[in-house]
Amino acid sequence: MKTQRFLKAAMMAALCCGVSVAALADVPARIELDNGNVIDCELRWMPASKRYVITRQPAGGGAAIEQQVTASQIVRKQIAPPAGWRELMVQAGQNPNAALPQLLRIVDQYNMLEYDEQAAFVIGTIYLKSGRAKDFIKIAEKVIQDNPAAAMSSQMAPVYWKALIETGSTAGGRLNKMLDGAVAAAPRPIAAMALIARGDQLRKAGQLRDALKDGYLRVALLFTQERDANAEALYKASLVFDELNQATYAERMRQELLSRHRTSEFAEKLRGN
Repeated sequence: MKTQRFLKAAMMAALCCGVSVAALADVPARIELDNGNVIDCELRWMPASKRYVITRQPAGGGAAIEQQVTASQIVRKQIAPPAGWRELMVQAGQNPNAALPQLLRIVDQYNMLEYDEQAAFVIGTIYLKSGRAKDFIKIAEKVIQDNPAAAMSSQMAPVYWKALIETGSTAGGRLNKMLDGAVAAAPRPIAAMALIARGDQLRKAGQLRDALKDGYLRVALLFTQERDANAEALYKASLVFDELNQATYAERMRQELLSRHRTSEFAEKLRGN
C-alpha cells in the first residue's frame, strides 16, 4: 500500500507540475538495493557509464544526495509511469498514429526504466499492423542495446521476434539464441510466445513437422494456462496439419480451440469473423 501511495503521488506531482516526458531526466522510483536498503528516489540511467544515478532528499532536509549504482546492485525497482500514461494507452488503441510521437519519446527518455520496453511493445504492435516491421526492429534494438535481456524476457520481445521473422532478419542464429533463452528462463507467457515464434520460423522455412513438434504443439499441450498463446498455437497447428493433409489432426486442433478459447481472436478467425 505504501508503495502504491508513493507511485500515485509521483504521478500526480508530474501531472500537476505539467512535466512532459521529454523533460524528464530523472523519474520517481522506489528501489531495493542488494544491501537491503529500500529508497524512494529519482532514478536516471547513464548509457555511457552503464550506471544508474540515484538522487534522494535527506530525511532532515538539505542538499540532495546522489549515488551511482550498477544495474546488478538494484534487486528490484518500481518506476512511476510517465505522466498521462493511461490516457496514452487509450489513445494508442483508438488513434495509433497520434500516439506514436509520445511513445517514441518515452522509449528515449525512459531508457532502462521499464517504460521504454512497454512503449516499444505498443509501438511494435502498431508498426507490424501497418507493415513497418523493419522500422520496429530499429526501435527494439535501441531498447536492447543497454538491456540485452529485453530481447528474451520483456513484453516487447515477442513482437521483436515476429518482426525479425517477417523481415527474414534471422541469419547467424541470433533469433534462435533469443528463443532458447526465453524458453529456458522467461516468464511462462513469454516462453510460450517464444515457442510459437520458433514454430513460425520453422514453418516459414518449410519445416512443417518441426514447426509442430518444436513449436505449436508444445504450447498447445504444455501451456494450457497461457490462454492467448494457447489459442494461437492451436490455430496455427490446425493450419500446419492442413498443409500436411492430416485433416483429422487439423480438426482436433480446431475443436480444442473452439472448446477452450471460443471468445479468442483466433476462434473468431476460425469462424471467419
